[in-house]
Amino acid sequence: MIIGTGWTGLTAAREIRDFGFNVLLVQGNEQEGEQEGSQLFHSAWSAKEHELQEAYAEFCQKEGIRFLPRARLTGCRGTIGSFTLRLETGDQVWEENVGAVVLACETRASPLLQSYGLEDAPNAISLSGLEKGLTSQTNGEDSLFLLQQGGQAAFISGFAQEGDHLNQRRILSSLQTLEEQGWWTFVYTRNLKVADDGLEELAQTDRQLGAIFFKLDECPDISPDGSQIRHKDPVLEREVLMQPDLIVVEEKLLPGPENERLAQVLKITPRENGFLQEENIHRLPVRTNRKGIFSIGSSREIMTPAQTRSDAANAALALKEDFRELQENLFGERAFIDEDKCCVCLTCYRLCPHGAISLEDRPVISSLACQGCGLCASECPQEAISILETPGEEIKGSLAERIQAPDPGATPRIIAYCCQNSAYEAGMAAYVFNRDLPQGLKIVEVPCAGSISPDLILSDLREGVDGLLLLGCHPGACKSSKGNSFAQYNSHRLGSILEEVGLSRKRIRFRTLADNMDIEFSRYTKEMEESLVQLGQNPLARVPSAIRAS
Repeated sequence: MIIGTGWTGLTAAREIRDFGFNVLLVQGNEQEGEQEGSQLFHSAWSAKEHELQEAYAEFCQKEGIRFLPRARLTGCRGTIGSFTLRLETGDQVWEENVGAVVLACETRASPLLQSYGLEDAPNAISLSGLEKGLTSQTNGEDSLFLLQQGGQAAFISGFAQEGDHLNQRRILSSLQTLEEQGWWTFVYTRNLKVADDGLEELAQTDRQLGAIFFKLDECPDISPDGSQIRHKDPVLEREVLMQPDLIVVEEKLLPGPENERLAQVLKITPRENGFLQEENIHRLPVRTNRKGIFSIGSSREIMTPAQTRSDAANAALALKEDFRELQENLFGERAFIDEDKCCVCLTCYRLCPHGAISLEDRPVISSLACQGCGLCASECPQEAISILETPGEEIKGSLAERIQAPDPGATPRIIAYCCQNSAYEAGMAAYVFNRDLPQGLKIVEVPCAGSISPDLILSDLREGVDGLLLLGCHPGACKSSKGNSFAQYNSHRLGSILEEVGLSRKRIRFRTLADNMDIEFSRYTKEMEESLVQLGQNPLARVPSAIRAS
């Protein structure tokens, strides 16, 4: 299922259909009641409207593609390979079973006329207004402001907002069209955004056709009625006055109005700015925190048409890869819930970052969607969950297998629980490059720093370990989204507990690392060693083992 019947959705449908998948397109951020055809793909910056209409007609005739432009997604259950999605249109409600979901929603343009004091100026229009007028004229329709030829057009951008490559491309393309029709064009901007494919060449072409660019530190003085624009020219070093026939103002491109609702329905983590892909390097280019749900094009950030086409191709490749993996591991299992221990508290259901746990009288873990991060096992109050595929032995309630065995007599004794995606690689590099490491250090590879339960840490301390390091990923780099946050919280919480019982909170530390930070790994472990030397031996190490056990 592709959610979005605009340009992004159409592009995705073409790519995914060519890979052999059947496609169902449903409404994304389009307004209810839009007509099929040209309005269905309203996106003047990306293609001619009549070309989109022809593409729509072509796709309607292809096998394996269904259009439901007025249907809205209102419910979702299941996991990759077997999503059951509830759709509504008017009074009708029904369900569709699909293997994967692709979010292909469009952005919405917010005019910035008011930001430049031009809301009531008769000759001022938004960039979308200009594009619509140019499209109407190309199609032989009336276009009021373009009936006049040879006027002066001023473009204003980059002062009310930082701007982006898409708005820059739209401006440069519109400049070229106006220049070819005999207009004198002027661009007032703070920064010319040309660091994208073809933009530098497009700007050069505009200059050759006569466009004049003014790069200013401050917005020019624009009269409220739009009749005059004044600014100090940095080259001429004097004030320049222009009396434009037309003022075109940039727009702010915002996430679609349905994004927040879709994120809640699909249980995916959006970005803080409202786009439908969290800021996490493991999600790039098109993945979300849920396996089988992808976000492409304008759904995940502001994108040009070329970037959207690249995203659509990446989604098709990712789909093929995931379904191949799905077939290979159809009968595998990564986690197990002991029903005799489970008290149905739903802790695991609420915190699973991948949406891999569903409710069927009690929590059930999908072997297809589970990514083995271990967060559910670490937070389960009954210790009812076992992670079955970890680099060492099962990590649950007992000491994990130690990857590196230290000098038995070395002190202080330190255990470093290292995320397999970052800190563990840094630790191994530190050994390979012979970095300075504590003699009493033990490195434990874990699926995620958040998979280490408080009970396991306290067990280590009872066994006489002097200090523990929880080493996870940097913010925005955690594969399980929240694992580093859980590890940091557990470290802080257990530090407070240690203070209450007379042990220093300095015996537990949380740090973040990337996989190439072997020098930092050495520094963090040595800092821990120095701190523990000052604190002295763990008092519990002097307690006889029989008493500790009791």
